[in-house]
Amino acid sequence: MLASPPALAVAALVWALLTFSLWRSRRWLAFYITGAFGFVLIVLSVLRTMGVDATVEALQARQVTTLAGLLGIRLSVLGGSGLAIPNNAGWAVFDIGIECSALLEILAFSGLVGFYPAFSASRKSATLAAGAAATWIINILRILLIVWIINVFGTGWVYSAHAVFGRVFFFAATIAIYWYLVTRPTVRIVSAGLGGGADE
Repeated sequence: MLASPPALAVAALVWALLTFSLWRSRRWLAFYITGAFGFVLIVLSVLRTMGVDATVEALQARQVTTLAGLLGIRLSVLGGSGLAIPNNAGWAVFDIGIECSALLEILAFSGLVGFYPAFSASRKSATLAAGAAATWIINILRILLIVWIINVFGTGWVYSAHAVFGRVFFFAATIAIYWYLVTRPTVRIVSAGLGGGADE
């Protein structure tokens, strides 16, 4: 990640000029890839420089703690984003870092939708709002699943809960979001175009 403000400014300028040049020359694939992934890199660097990632992680830790309490699991928050999870062996600590904050996934979704040439501005706005909200929710559910597994089965399940069950759940749910919000509408647009209909 870029951490220096001057380096960020230069990188953002170069990215903007390159993306605009690709858009003007109608090189759509290169425009899409450069725009989307450059957006993720630059915005994530800015957010981390400003400490927004830590704020997001702390907010999610509090939300998970509240929801876990409704399920009868009493968590404690450690150091802002760490969760102390009670289980049959005592306590296990799980930290909500950048990987588990869904920040990367939300930015990736935003970049892929925001630079998608086939969607109108109104379609992009609605898709971005729905996708970001859905990604946040499934990430909270992922962390709750991890907490529940550790609470029930003990500290020996920390790795499996996070690296296997949590990731599989999040991956499957993310694919479902992309299908419903991006792939399915795209298929309709392509089908309408092939059939002589108007694009959305």
